[in-house]
Amino acid sequence: MPRSKGKPSAALIDQILGEASWLLSHAQALTDYGRLEETAAELARAAACEEQVACLLDADAQEREAAIHRVSAASCYEKLRQYPRAVTLLRAALSAPLVDAYRARVEQQLAHCLAQAHKDLRRAAKNGARKQSSTVP
Repeated sequence: MPRSKGKPSAALIDQILGEASWLLSHAQALTDYGRLEETAAELARAAACEEQVACLLDADAQEREAAIHRVSAASCYEKLRQYPRAVTLLRAALSAPLVDAYRARVEQQLAHCLAQAHKDLRRAAKNGARKQSSTVP
């Protein structure tokens, strides 16, 4: 993963990636201890870090690297069951030039997240209709 160390953003990217790595490790440890609310908070923070890195890499014209970090953020959102956010990031990642095998895995992840998002939205619409019908006289 070659980065131009002369650019000021390289140090910032390294710093944010270090934070993301720590957050992911911490989230795993919290999961092991059954502290799921704290796990979710750490995963959300890690996803935000990965999105920031992707943006910085885009600014440095490193599209493929940015895509990889978008997929990482999407994986965090997928674990959080925030499928629409994951879908958006995966679609953005697929707009970059990717190695065929990696592209295929990202497409599979996208298909899974789309299916889950659709299922969640149908369930929410169904529950919303029930609530509405129970409040109507």
